[in-house]
Amino acid sequence: MARLVLDVLRCRDPQGVLEVVTGAAAAALPAKVAGLYAVQGARLTSFPAGPGLLDTLVDVTAAEAVRTGERRWVHGPAGSTLVLPLSEEGRRLGALALDAPDGEVAPDGEVAPDGGDRSESEAAQELVVRACALALLFAAETGPLATAVDAAQSGVFAWDFSVDHVYWDDRACAIYGVDPAEFDGRGERFFDVLHPDDVPVLQAAIADVAESAAGGASSPVYRLDYRVVHADGCVHQVTERGRVSLDASGEPVQVVGLVNVGERPEPAPERDDAADASRDSFLFTLTRAMAKAVTVRDVARIMTHLVRPAVGADNVVLSILENGRMRVVGETRIVSGLEHLRAPARAAMLRAAHHGTPLFIEDISRRTRPEVPGLATAQDVPARSWVVLPLGTAEHSTGACLLSFAQPRRYDAGERTFYTGVAAVVTQSLERAQLFDTEHERASDLQQAMLPRHLPKLPMLETYSGYLPGTRGMQVGGDWYDVVPLSDRTVALIIGDVQGHDAHASAVMGQLRVALRTLAEDGVEPGTVLSRVNRVLCDLETDRFATCAYLLLDPTDGTLEGARAGHPHPLRVHPEGVTEIHLAGGPPLGVDPEAAYPSTIARLDSEDVLLLFTDGLVERRGVDIDRSLRDMEDSIQRWMRGTSPDGGDVVDLGGLVELLATHEGEATRSDDVALLAVRRAA
Repeated sequence: MARLVLDVLRCRDPQGVLEVVTGAAAAALPAKVAGLYAVQGARLTSFPAGPGLLDTLVDVTAAEAVRTGERRWVHGPAGSTLVLPLSEEGRRLGALALDAPDGEVAPDGEVAPDGGDRSESEAAQELVVRACALALLFAAETGPLATAVDAAQSGVFAWDFSVDHVYWDDRACAIYGVDPAEFDGRGERFFDVLHPDDVPVLQAAIADVAESAAGGASSPVYRLDYRVVHADGCVHQVTERGRVSLDASGEPVQVVGLVNVGERPEPAPERDDAADASRDSFLFTLTRAMAKAVTVRDVARIMTHLVRPAVGADNVVLSILENGRMRVVGETRIVSGLEHLRAPARAAMLRAAHHGTPLFIEDISRRTRPEVPGLATAQDVPARSWVVLPLGTAEHSTGACLLSFAQPRRYDAGERTFYTGVAAVVTQSLERAQLFDTEHERASDLQQAMLPRHLPKLPMLETYSGYLPGTRGMQVGGDWYDVVPLSDRTVALIIGDVQGHDAHASAVMGQLRVALRTLAEDGVEPGTVLSRVNRVLCDLETDRFATCAYLLLDPTDGTLEGARAGHPHPLRVHPEGVTEIHLAGGPPLGVDPEAAYPSTIARLDSEDVLLLFTDGLVERRGVDIDRSLRDMEDSIQRWMRGTSPDGGDVVDLGGLVELLATHEGEATRSDDVALLAVRRAA
């Protein structure tokens, strides 16, 4: 049944669907297919399975089934015909007629052979009906496209990098000289049919396509020309055109496109220097991609998303040597049948890292390599090939990388030199990324130490805070918030953002937080406090400026007085809407020691939520900040309309902060964000 459904889904037209459901695999169906009906424009076209199986009465009944979306029966002297409507995504696509002359009609309207299991029959029937509907939907939506592809004699392909799965339709299989029944969908199968001289050329080309697509705003269209060798030894020229699909983070995950064969077979040319030139091109592409890598995670992503598909590897494992052990920092999915090879693979990587010598194991099933003793005792070792690359220098070892290939293979001197060059590029990038990650960890620890561990619990005030690190670059910065209760029962609410994303920004943030807490005094208006802090920052000569909003709130009556230093206006979130609280202000702190910061007085009602935030929440590359702010306000209003919190019209502070934490998605946030939500307690 599974094969029948898959064959139906591969069909491009109604006639193809009919041929599948009436073919040899149709024995799995509970009843014989009498014919298929397909909606084509304003007509319902019939495709009978044989002479006399569809008559006028069945045609009329099929039209009624399509119109109503309900199954219909036709009873005649020779038996009964069940007409099942085919629809998908709200579209009426056609009908399937099942002829059951020797069967019996079930009370619920299903058809089952005598003595058959009606539940299994019903499930099989439903599965086939759904598959037929999907096939007709595909034919209806891609009919002109499929006709154009057929006219161009093109084959269709798709390659999913994340799971290393390749799809070729029948014509693509013919172009590559592969029997569709024997094609296993492995990415390495593509490299198996390539002309040997074109393997390094395609490795470099695939790497260049993947690197060009990574992080791009749109997926590029590309063209590749190469040769394939059929089983009879004949060489064919192939032209491939495709487009790279990107995931939410801008990483290439899939490529889809068309392939065409050349006009005539070509004899295999003499080997020349093209392989060396292509390998040099691959190393240049890899170097260019690694130059953009910032973290160890970035390096691992390049190995799994660029290097693995480009060289045709089945799996990639990247590890760092720490305290004499290998710590995996990146790997592709490993099928369950190969999990038992993890220990030998780890041992091979550890040996390569310690000795600084690459291992080229052409067939791990031979178990004769003393460098990997674990293979000798492992059970069910398949015929695979490993390349194990040490990462490091003559003075120290950084780690190792293992490339696993699904079949045995030979490595000539040129390939060994090529993989050694790959190791050199990866080593340099990995060591740079490790230094960055170490600095990031220290800066992150420093910033976390500077932020309040918890907000004070005040009897007449509810507060909820949040801090979101950036998702790119250093990921830490100088954003902070604070809540300072004063002796006159007012509360100072502070939020700010120091320029930069490094440990220096975190240190300056800590200095400003201490200065603000020290200068916050009873009866001192916010503008005066900001003026004093501004002079302090200018005197420190840190070469950094900072934005800040400082507000005084009286929880008893809601009186609110605030001033800004180049910071975004706070928001008033009310059950009936979201508005800005416009505060007067001056330039950022640390710019002009003589700058003045006037104060503004407002009022916060008991139902209002005061929302303070830093600009990382609304700044997006290529998007106007006012537009981004309006989008955020609209998002808050939609969220409030869709929630029913306890207490009726009371806004949930925690839910509001969590909503904003996911606003626009983490993949697009390059700056860190501080949030502070405040409401007067009842």
